[in-house]
Amino acid sequence: MSLKKKYLCKFQPSWKEEFIFVTESFRGKGKAFCKYCKVDFSIAHGGRTDVKHHEDAEKHKKSAKHLQGQKSIASLLGKGRPDPVVYAEVKMSMLVAKQNIPFTFTDEINKSLKDMFPDSEIAKQYSCGRTKATQIVKGAIAPALDKEVTELCQKQPFGLMCDEGTNRNTEKEFAILVRVFEEDTLVTKFLHMPVCNIGTAERLFTSLTKVLSERNIDWNNLVAFNSDNASVMKGRHNSVASRIKELQPGLVDIGCICHLVQLATGCGIKALHQPIEEVLQAIYSHFDISAKRCELYKEFVEFTDTDTLKLLRYCATRWLSLLTCINRVLNQWNALQAYFESHKDVEKPGKVRMLSGHLSSKETKFFFFFLSHALKPLVDFNVAFQAEGVMVHRLHKEMCSLVRRYLGRFLPAHLIADVPLKEIQFQDTSLQFPDEDLIIGDQAQTFLEDNEDELPVPRMLQAVRGFFVAVTTKMLRVFPLNNIVLQNMIVLDPESRHKFTPSSVVELGKRLHQLRLDLSREEVVEYQVVDRAELPEETRVDRFWALIGKFKNLAQLMMALLCIPHSNASSERVFSMVRKIVTENRTRMDNSTLCSLLSCKINYTGPAHTYAPSRMVLEAARHCTYNYNKHV
Repeated sequence: MSLKKKYLCKFQPSWKEEFIFVTESFRGKGKAFCKYCKVDFSIAHGGRTDVKHHEDAEKHKKSAKHLQGQKSIASLLGKGRPDPVVYAEVKMSMLVAKQNIPFTFTDEINKSLKDMFPDSEIAKQYSCGRTKATQIVKGAIAPALDKEVTELCQKQPFGLMCDEGTNRNTEKEFAILVRVFEEDTLVTKFLHMPVCNIGTAERLFTSLTKVLSERNIDWNNLVAFNSDNASVMKGRHNSVASRIKELQPGLVDIGCICHLVQLATGCGIKALHQPIEEVLQAIYSHFDISAKRCELYKEFVEFTDTDTLKLLRYCATRWLSLLTCINRVLNQWNALQAYFESHKDVEKPGKVRMLSGHLSSKETKFFFFFLSHALKPLVDFNVAFQAEGVMVHRLHKEMCSLVRRYLGRFLPAHLIADVPLKEIQFQDTSLQFPDEDLIIGDQAQTFLEDNEDELPVPRMLQAVRGFFVAVTTKMLRVFPLNNIVLQNMIVLDPESRHKFTPSSVVELGKRLHQLRLDLSREEVVEYQVVDRAELPEETRVDRFWALIGKFKNLAQLMMALLCIPHSNASSERVFSMVRKIVTENRTRMDNSTLCSLLSCKINYTGPAHTYAPSRMVLEAARHCTYNYNKHV
């Protein structure tokens, strides 16, 4: 005798009208989900009867009683926030992401909230531990932010910034950021950071291509590329940039000006033939891990009436650390000199003896004074162009100004003013200042005059002259002074709209042929002659062109030019963020989690408490943990 086939009940959409608390379950058609109890229950056997039984259960009645309190809270939260508990969990997850808080913190706060706020209905139902918080960030918040960035790049021109670095164990990461307009403001956004352990040009380009293709971002929208100046990124024949130019011949590639200034600084330091960097590193390493030495040093600080300041670590790859460390050592010079001269190991060969000799040397002190003055223009330039603001329209002018400022320290003004930089014969010593007229800074000049009888002045000033020549030579060789696009960036400045020709603007449009603009000289002329009152009253250049309204083709060209990154500092900042996120207690964090955290930190610029999750984010947050557990 065959058994009769058993049919199971399935959820019926009509039940949602009869029972307002019930909806479909993600666990299958034989289950329903109760909005009040936040649980799935089976309706496979009794169907509507099972729903009725659930409605009559004591647990459901208790949850329904709490609903009135939840409704009042939801009304205070406003429309678009249907579930205040989910809203609270998303907000907490965003706070954890923005503040580099370990996800394990949520396990403890999860329990603490119930104890701290016993009268809160939200706190009673709040349940967001480490797994849920991680999945809300990865499955709800970050995807929504990434989607916004992708949509921006899909519909308008953008600039690309890339850098590679090894910050976690042995994995080499390839940071990819974009410079793009968001509404009426130019912003820098995080796109992705894939792992690329074999850092050849081919592998890096393949990783970049994969990131763009997965997001359906067209290469034709790319107008500029910026990275550090390594050959694998910038080489003329076999690099990431050369491969991009095969796909996008109109690509603007100006290099990272901050890296180039650092290279020029390094050339000047080598020309001095002084162990400046060695002394800075040796001083820091001597005190770094010894509390006993630091305590002994405090006695010399007090004895010499020196400011109590921490000795700084010099790192050659940090653009701004050299001048800061030099100034700190000068501030502590007397205390350091007294400490090392009286050290018990001063007579033994080694670092203590070396440092004692250099700190007692007036020649070394002179060069510290000189560099404290000579490096300031380079550092000021670097600080200005590490900023996130709009700087590209000032780049060519500031580069020329920096070179001329350095030339003016060892050349007469009449040889510099109104003379093209490439034509200035600065290496001819017969045209340079005599030794007494070299501009070496007030402190260095005073120190030199006070100790003239004890110092080899001619040799020292010859080294100073070599420093100036080396820095200037390197800047003229590596700075993109001949870049036509940069030379014509004055067109971006509304206050300079009468200082360029219409033909130069049209020529810029032709160079960015991927924009397919129909820009005419008549449109440019109309912009130049229009009354200033008819143009936006904006001091920010990016907002001016985003809000101009008129001159459609011209505005599109200007907004594309503004997307050209003026430096690669933003990419460097990503790796600084990585070091703060991946601490020694979080070394096992996978790359997908790291990328999601970076997206939260970079793509949402406001503080965590101002983050307002959309309905899409809230809906994704409801199910992200279930989706994660389903695939584990």
